[in-house]
Amino acid sequence: MSDAFEEIQAIKIKRNSLREKLQKRKRERHELFTLTSTPVPPILRTESVDPDSNTSSLRSDHSEYERDILCILHESLPSLPITSADLIDQLRKNLNADVSSSDIYKILEKLAAQDIVKIKEVTENGVFGYTVLSFTESQSSYQSQSDDTENAESTETSSELYDYILPEKQAKMEKKNTEDIMSLISMPTIREKESKKVGEQILDLLSKQTSKEKSLAERFRSQGGAQVMEFCPHGTRVDCVKLNGGPGFAEKCKKLHFKKIIQSHTDESLGDCSFLNTCFHMDTCKYVHYEVDGPTAQPKETNDFDNPSNTTTNKTLSLDGKNGGGTSGNAGSELTLYPPQWIQCDLRYLDMTVLGKFAVIMADPPWDIHMELPYGTMSDDEMRQLGIPALQDEGLLFLWVTGRAMELGRECLQLWGYERVDEIIWVKTNQLQRIIRTGRTGHWLNHGKEHCLVGMKGNPRINRGLDSDVIVAEVRATSHKPDEIYGIIERMSPGTRKIELFGRPHNVQPNWITLGNQVDGVHLIDPQLIKAFKKRYPDGNAMKPTKP
Repeated sequence: MSDAFEEIQAIKIKRNSLREKLQKRKRERHELFTLTSTPVPPILRTESVDPDSNTSSLRSDHSEYERDILCILHESLPSLPITSADLIDQLRKNLNADVSSSDIYKILEKLAAQDIVKIKEVTENGVFGYTVLSFTESQSSYQSQSDDTENAESTETSSELYDYILPEKQAKMEKKNTEDIMSLISMPTIREKESKKVGEQILDLLSKQTSKEKSLAERFRSQGGAQVMEFCPHGTRVDCVKLNGGPGFAEKCKKLHFKKIIQSHTDESLGDCSFLNTCFHMDTCKYVHYEVDGPTAQPKETNDFDNPSNTTTNKTLSLDGKNGGGTSGNAGSELTLYPPQWIQCDLRYLDMTVLGKFAVIMADPPWDIHMELPYGTMSDDEMRQLGIPALQDEGLLFLWVTGRAMELGRECLQLWGYERVDEIIWVKTNQLQRIIRTGRTGHWLNHGKEHCLVGMKGNPRINRGLDSDVIVAEVRATSHKPDEIYGIIERMSPGTRKIELFGRPHNVQPNWITLGNQVDGVHLIDPQLIKAFKKRYPDGNAMKPTKP
């Protein structure tokens, strides 16, 4: 608002100055005309030559003349218009002095420039003059209170204000122009827009699944949809009814619920047990434990990839190479897929050359992690000397590690001829499907996860990008790994020979050979493997070292 007012004032001052200049030029032309027509006395000529000698006296005379003229105009307001000659006569009578007509003309021109009076040029009997047509009292009353000095100061102030406002406005305009130029420079060009558009299209194409990926994903999709039951987030049926309202809502909720196990020694005020169904002292524990309320499974069809342990029949697929690596193809030999097989043995002494070659190896070694464990452990040197390189020419190795064994596991992978290419993380949950906060392992922090290093030897043919590298699964017995790992491995290398080291009875799977000192005896079905094993171990005992 102030900027607009200042601009208006500057324009008004400029207009007034232009008017004054115009009137001054007219007056100079008139004086020149008068001088050429009538001779000027020498005294006047000398006075006109040096006007600065009496500057102060002229200013005081002008201010006095101006006040008298305003008074005369005020008194003569009803009888307007009035000529400049009449004004001069009245001034001479009032002042009793000789008044110059040029001074009166200047004062009238000044008042006209300030919109106090309206004048008109007239020439009577060859003499130039003015006629005052109208007079504004409001302007004159204000002007009558100021003298010529104030007018001069106001004129100087106005000119200074104009000189100040103009550069400031120019600076603002220049700044605005600079901002406009910078905004134009920062805008992307047409070429850049086209290049970005092409890049987005390429990224969109790369992010889409190819036909091969879609076919592969469809091949391993569970038949008939998901064959699992979802847990209700509210926990028990009682909580489900309370939070959702209505006594019949629990019957409508088809998800799995839990129910509390209340025994004679249970104190519900203590809350839930930290270990829940993994508690070692459930018979005496005073905390609340839970069990699943209702059936734990839905009727479902057998799915070899989601739950390979359900497979009991033999299958025959066309697979490549002696390692059994890769997916089925036209080139390769026929390989029979057998039900679960296992050998009770001590892996420190077992001659692994009799087992043949495998596409996938999984091991959950009893690492010496400097903790008290419910099973025997192996030293670091014994782990390094295992005969794992004899089991594979090319393929994948899944190695479970924890604690200090993370660095040792990487060292063993490199020693056995593998390159670590990935890592799977198992995030542990408790019976109520919540993150574990009181893990039994870890020197400094309670461990709520475990790691499985993925090593690769050679260039095996595997399916890539089907699964995630994170498994979220419930904790069960000590060192009992999640069954989801078998589904991940089967989808990566379907129908191939696989072997698990340091396995236990719950680890046996179709098309897997499980080795460990906790399985029950020797159970082999493959005729070639039976022949090679009996030749190397005639008594069938692989729990002790034998002579080479």
